[in-house]
Amino acid sequence: MVDKYSRYGNNFSKKSNQKNLTSHEEYEIKEAMKKLKQEKNKNISLKKENNELYNEILILKSNIRSHISVHQKSKGNSFPSFETLKNNIIHFLEIDCLNFFKKYLYDEFEIEGVEFFYKEVFKFCENILKNHFMKIEEKLDLKFKDKNVKNTLDCILKNTFQVDWKRLMNNLIKEEKYGEIMKNIQNTLEINEKNERVNTDIIIFIKKAMEIIFQCYIHQPKISFDLNKIGVIVYFNEIKYEQFFGDIKRGEKCRIILPSFTFYNEGKRIEEFINKEKVMKQEFFSEN
Repeated sequence: MVDKYSRYGNNFSKKSNQKNLTSHEEYEIKEAMKKLKQEKNKNISLKKENNELYNEILILKSNIRSHISVHQKSKGNSFPSFETLKNNIIHFLEIDCLNFFKKYLYDEFEIEGVEFFYKEVFKFCENILKNHFMKIEEKLDLKFKDKNVKNTLDCILKNTFQVDWKRLMNNLIKEEKYGEIMKNIQNTLEINEKNERVNTDIIIFIKKAMEIIFQCYIHQPKISFDLNKIGVIVYFNEIKYEQFFGDIKRGEKCRIILPSFTFYNEGKRIEEFINKEKVMKQEFFSEN
């Protein structure tokens, strides 16, 4: 076959679109190719690392679950559903806390004593759980840098804790610990301290608080409360606050007695409230 360009002579060549590059342009192209290659290698390395972490999580999950025997999943120890736990929180605040107040705090103390009692109980429970679970969270931070991996593993651990929550809680807080916080409270308040029944009732109340707070801590999502709110002075607004005891008019000066419990709603991406903060009128005890 005859080349269709041969009739124009041997000196003819196709028109070239290639442009002569300067040394600076050649350098930039080489550097860009070098960076592209580095990014490609980096992506390959990250993919391999993520696969290794994922496999490690699966193995860890399997090992954790293998240590939980079937007999521990008894009906009495079943972990409450979200709705049940919310109802338990509200019942504890509206019934247990109020009953203890009316039985032991109403006739003996000013509002500062009431605040002190509830804050000490909540703080005791929170500190025990934070000190225990923070060690686990610190290990996760050291071991895993990827936030999604840490969140996934944390969720696995919390779900595993729920299976055997009663035994875990009892192992975490020994009986003598309840007696210690009762003595700390009594050293300050002296609530009929010579009456052994009073001391027993304080311990029973602390145990109820610990069970609620322990369940909140290992729930997914975690349910939180802010102890710093106890004792804060506010002006009553029924949209934001609830009466703990006694009638309160809108705009009256109050003190927060019990905190609100909140959780992060992943779907809505907002912090939601389970209950409103409970308040008492600032001058309640001086008026009664």
